[in-house]
Amino acid sequence: MLSSINILPARATRRFAGAAGLFAALAFAAAPVHAQDKATLDLLVKKNVITQAEADDIAKNAAVVVNPKEAAVKKLQLEGMLQVQYDWLTTKDKGPVAIQPGATNQFSIRRAYFGAIADLGNGWGGEILMDFAAGAQAPAAPQAGENGVGNQQNFEKAIITKKIDDWGTATAGFQKVQWDQEENTPSSQLKTIERSVATNYFDNPYGGNTTGRLGFGNRHVGLYWSGLVPQVDGLYYGVAITNGIQSVTNYGNAGAGVTNYNQFAFWGNVGYGSKFAGLTYKVGVNVGYAGDANSEPGAAGVPAQNNSIWGYNPYVTLAYSDFTLAAEFLQARVQNGRLSGAGAGTAYSNASPYGINLTPSYKINDQWEIAAKYSYLETNGRGTTINPVARNANNVFGTENFNRAWEGYLGVNYYIIGTDVKLSAGYEYDQFYQRQTVAGGAFAGPRANVQGVRTQLQVLF
Repeated sequence: MLSSINILPARATRRFAGAAGLFAALAFAAAPVHAQDKATLDLLVKKNVITQAEADDIAKNAAVVVNPKEAAVKKLQLEGMLQVQYDWLTTKDKGPVAIQPGATNQFSIRRAYFGAIADLGNGWGGEILMDFAAGAQAPAAPQAGENGVGNQQNFEKAIITKKIDDWGTATAGFQKVQWDQEENTPSSQLKTIERSVATNYFDNPYGGNTTGRLGFGNRHVGLYWSGLVPQVDGLYYGVAITNGIQSVTNYGNAGAGVTNYNQFAFWGNVGYGSKFAGLTYKVGVNVGYAGDANSEPGAAGVPAQNNSIWGYNPYVTLAYSDFTLAAEFLQARVQNGRLSGAGAGTAYSNASPYGINLTPSYKINDQWEIAAKYSYLETNGRGTTINPVARNANNVFGTENFNRAWEGYLGVNYYIIGTDVKLSAGYEYDQFYQRQTVAGGAFAGPRANVQGVRTQLQVLF
């Protein structure tokens, strides 16, 4: 029925009609306009709300509309986003190497989201959101994967929700855990084109038990609660219990030396937001414990590790007039997360990496904004290569494990139609230093630099 959708302006109607065909692949049916839809349009014409010409145009453009399969669905909304990006980045190895890495010079579809949000009434709802640019993943290890989640099969979000009066929302399914504020900022609303080296290190796919990214935060399957405290305006909190690893599917023990991945993760957050003398602020802290987070399959006949990661993430965001600042600190304790020395073999010790993100921005007017970022990463002896944390930058040749990194970014955002149509461009400089010249050895080698330009055009609907 026409009453199940909004009467859209011409631009939005064309978006809706173009999206309907694609959404059929997500198993929602399209149906012709019913007779009562015409009666509704005739009534609007009679009341002089719209003209007959406008009614005819609406009827023509709405010849096919999306209707929910189930009668209980009260409202169905389509959602989507497309980001087209260009990266030009050069990696300069400061060590004594004969060959330097080639430059990155590429266009890409950074994100291609499409999904639906359903309202079934009485507080019940659901959302499925896919990223068609992510690529289907079927890695041997569930910790390995692309876009922050191993074996995600293009899922960005897949949840069932239940709103409970003014207290909050219960959620079951696959979504981001409340840990790392930059990671939890929607991609459409980021001030910078890419997330920081620190955020990528803590939250993007797992890199290994003694080196590389932690795969700690980001998306997990589980049960979530996010709530407000009605008696204290501005006080919010959340708790969750999820799988310990980033994966849509379950993984069992397939044989000797294979990790079972049977441990839970527990998450909690609390924060407070308010205004004072023109200053809007929000402060809070996120914490998490994941029993399987530092785990990977062992070799045949060798017991696999089932080690935990726990972390904390205090943050503050400030807004005064046209200026905003987001600042956060991330630290984790990784059980048996690094080799204890050169030639140590299976001798492990705990690692405590940490990171800092500072993101100031200034809105010049309604359309132009200046944005900057500083990020610092200390891996505490685990190390990281360049590409996994500085997205799309090339690694150096030969030994390439670095203990520390920092990133600087300066760019502009041009809000053509708010965030619905946004153009961004910026210069990025990353420095990686304290290189590990021998596997398992000291981090004392030469550094490497990454610099270049990123641009991105975004359409959100």
